[in-house]
Amino acid sequence: MRKLFSALLCAVAFGASSAEAATNLVADGDFSAATLSPAWTQSGDTSAQTLGYDYSGTPLSNLFNRVFSDGAYDGFGILGQKVDLDRHFVYKLEFDLQRYHASQTDPVVNDSKVLLDGKVIWQQTNSGGDWTHVTVPNLWSDQGQVWLQFFNKNFFDYTALDNVMLRPMGQVVPEPSSVMMLSLGLGMLLLAGRVKRRRPS
Repeated sequence: MRKLFSALLCAVAFGASSAEAATNLVADGDFSAATLSPAWTQSGDTSAQTLGYDYSGTPLSNLFNRVFSDGAYDGFGILGQKVDLDRHFVYKLEFDLQRYHASQTDPVVNDSKVLLDGKVIWQQTNSGGDWTHVTVPNLWSDQGQVWLQFFNKNFFDYTALDNVMLRPMGQVVPEPSSVMMLSLGLGMLLLAGRVKRRRPS
């Protein structure tokens, strides 16, 4: 019985470590191809969306340092991709964002947000600066295939996106009722084992 309990604990630990090293669920998250991957869908105001080049050298995500750029316009430009989520896992989203603003006199006016399954999971407004690494942990959905969407709106200059990664963090913590049922099941197995050992041969 102790061996069975140890095996269960090992399986849980192995599942968590395997999740951390899992494959990125986002296709072409580093925008390394010469053209935008068909996995990505552009919508909204796409007039200033393009694959561009980052000359700062950071972050260097691929040989040609291609990034996805969103230029200046009044409406939101949207870049999205459908991803398959398992309701038994929680996920972590990571990406790099650059909000370029060259003017010394005009105010910084922009709005960047990320939606998962139609819900805002990250948002930042009226900010400029060089590349920033963003991490959004503990994401979960029970809908299976959902939209991951990046919304950008800039009144001046542009916003650049790179190194988009969505990976499992680990398994969902069981509900208290599930833990109780598991404990009862293990207890019954342990009791059955003791009764079996006490029976005369």
